[in-house]
Amino acid sequence: MKPKRNKEEIRGRPPDEKARNNKEPPKPLSTKRLAISLLIKIAAIVLAVWLVFIFVLGLTINYGNNMHPAVNDGDLVISLKLQRPYLNAAVLYRHDGKTRTGRVVGLAGNVIELSENGELIVNGAIASEDVYYPTYQAENSTVRYPYTVEEGKAFILNDYREDTDDSRTFGAVDLSEIDGPLILSLRRRGF
Repeated sequence: MKPKRNKEEIRGRPPDEKARNNKEPPKPLSTKRLAISLLIKIAAIVLAVWLVFIFVLGLTINYGNNMHPAVNDGDLVISLKLQRPYLNAAVLYRHDGKTRTGRVVGLAGNVIELSENGELIVNGAIASEDVYYPTYQAENSTVRYPYTVEEGKAFILNDYREDTDDSRTFGAVDLSEIDGPLILSLRRRGF
């Protein structure tokens, strides 16, 4: 089989470099174009990360020991906003302009009671949980027991039950105020 010949070879002229390659070598990009290209890529990455932390993940530093021993003071906690809260989930939520951590112990329709000897009772049964502290009512609270959790709300308690700055004091929290269950807690030292 004969190799294909281009027009220059057919006319009897030696082929020049352009005719053989049919392509010009690419011109090098200027420094200005490279810088602009880099800045556009960096801006796209920053925008993507920002959107993830606005719509997908909640991120905060936990202040205080209200969730001890699960989450300690100074821990960096990340929640998944796309997942709905479920019973016994540690969550990030907002109340009075502050982001807090707590554990969901009751959802819509659940009846919450606190016994005289510090037991948490949900729907007539003692709650099975890994909390080492007794659960007593908050002093000077308007929350009355048995408490039925309203539709679209969650009853949230601290793991360190001596700290009553939770639903025992201010009642159930709107689901719209919950940033989702915690998916990661990073221990930070020196805080």
